[in-house]
Amino acid sequence: MRSAPSQDRTPADPNDHRYGARRRPRSRAISGAGRAVLVGFVLCAAGRALLIPLFGSADEVNHLDYAFQLWHGQWPDFFTGPVIPGSGPRTPLSVQSVSQHPPLFYLIMAPLAGGLTDWAGVLAAGLAARALNVLLGAAAVAVIGYAAQVAFPRNRLLAPTTMLIAALCCSMLGVSGAVYNDTLATLLMAACLALTCQFIRQGPTRRRWLLLAVLGCAALLTRLSLMVVVAVCMLAIVLEGMVRGAGRDRWGRWTALLNGAGVGVLVALSAGWFYLRNLRLTGTITGGHPEWAAEHFNTHQVPVSELAARPETWQRLLSLFVPVPALGGVGLVLIAAPAACGLAAGVVALVRRRATGADLAVAGVLGLEAVLIVAMQLKYSAGGGGLHPRYLLPALLTLAVLMAGGLTCSRWLAGIATGAWFALWAVFFVPWWWQQAQQGAAAPAGGFPAWPGPAIVLLGAALVAWTIAVVRIGRLGGAAALSGAE
Repeated sequence: MRSAPSQDRTPADPNDHRYGARRRPRSRAISGAGRAVLVGFVLCAAGRALLIPLFGSADEVNHLDYAFQLWHGQWPDFFTGPVIPGSGPRTPLSVQSVSQHPPLFYLIMAPLAGGLTDWAGVLAAGLAARALNVLLGAAAVAVIGYAAQVAFPRNRLLAPTTMLIAALCCSMLGVSGAVYNDTLATLLMAACLALTCQFIRQGPTRRRWLLLAVLGCAALLTRLSLMVVVAVCMLAIVLEGMVRGAGRDRWGRWTALLNGAGVGVLVALSAGWFYLRNLRLTGTITGGHPEWAAEHFNTHQVPVSELAARPETWQRLLSLFVPVPALGGVGLVLIAAPAACGLAAGVVALVRRRATGADLAVAGVLGLEAVLIVAMQLKYSAGGGGLHPRYLLPALLTLAVLMAGGLTCSRWLAGIATGAWFALWAVFFVPWWWQQAQQGAAAPAGGFPAWPGPAIVLLGAALVAWTIAVVRIGRLGGAAALSGAE
């Protein structure tokens, strides 16, 4: 794969409007706020891991079982169900409901799920796997912040605020404090989009093309839904090369198309075998069993338009920032208020001609990716699948950037707006946590314990860390307003 000559790898002029934003040195305030956000996330997700007994989350047993079976050299089978010790008594509904997922996440978890189960028991293995998943979730939050910084580098408040919003996503906290592959999927989504923004703003390099191939392969070996992310990123990068690539090297505008085709072939070779396996076993590349679900869970298909027209669809699907779907109306408010302000701020920047071509290109990539993720989820649910908010985590970057843009559209009021939003979130999250802690003494059918006392302490420490982050964001906004910085 060819790359641009060294003189074209980065703009000679840091204010070159072909690439959009002026590069600014990373602020200590931003990194300080980011560290506080990550500390809070790790504390809260670890508390979540202690608050809910092992296998107390739906499908966690299947995710851990998948890794357990890989460690022992076998593929999980849908109809055989989970075989990991402690999975509970066998029933007609005991199926391996995640057996159609690609194996990368489970290969990462396999030494813990398999080796520790054999050596120290399934409880130790499950807690160790949860701990590793907490770190994967924290890495996803960090990369989301980095992606926001790369996407819109002129807004110095955007990265830490985006990180805070991603860290307060209850769905993200939930999957990080359990064993779910959504953490790795969210991490790879953010990394792919951050890399795409670098292509748009700074142009291609050989290293970026190689990293794109690696991320694309990893994404398709983690979740099928990430195919949408990879496709949007590839399209944007190829279009960037076709528009700006004249004179970069011998092939000019065709270099991006040739490199993109090469990356596509590598991704297909690395992950295609698994989806062909799904096709052979189930008749579809998704590997789902809709007929079985319709027979045993009375699911039925509805038109996508009908599903999208139901208010309860959006209350459930967009319950990303509340701990239970019953608070879906509150969840919509938590998203809609800052998102509306973010859209308005974007329109104002466009009208006043403050937005560069690169800004519009980046916004288009993020918006298109989010719309396609939502459309894919609606199609899946219309076919009988569940309406789980965690399925929208591949669109979390776009949503968090939009919401952060709304909370920070006024630099003077950024700290107050972010603090008010954080306080509203806490009003609903903290009582839920307390209620779960009160119920923690009663173990579920599997008999695994919970540790509500330490979980409460960890939540308190997390709230302190996040409060520090909010204060730092407010100080950064005030400093930016005083200096007149963009």
